[in-house]
Amino acid sequence: MEGKRSSDQRAALDPSLRERVVGCIKPFVHALDEAVVNPDPETIDDLQEAADDLMRAVARVMLELSRSSDLR
Repeated sequence: MEGKRSSDQRAALDPSLRERVVGCIKPFVHALDEAVVNPDPETIDDLQEAADDLMRAVARVMLELSRSSDLR
């Protein structure tokens, strides 16, 4: 991983990306806890959906980071 990012690159990120990722973390942790305690098909499906949502949010951050580094 590269060293520290410039303040220009950090400023290029849309603050809503952070909100989106943070908003996906709590449901993921809750679904994970439920699936560990009661691993039935419904809790596993809930965990899969929560994991998918979190991965999509993180992927959006990665795309934006890539896009902002391409602009430099």
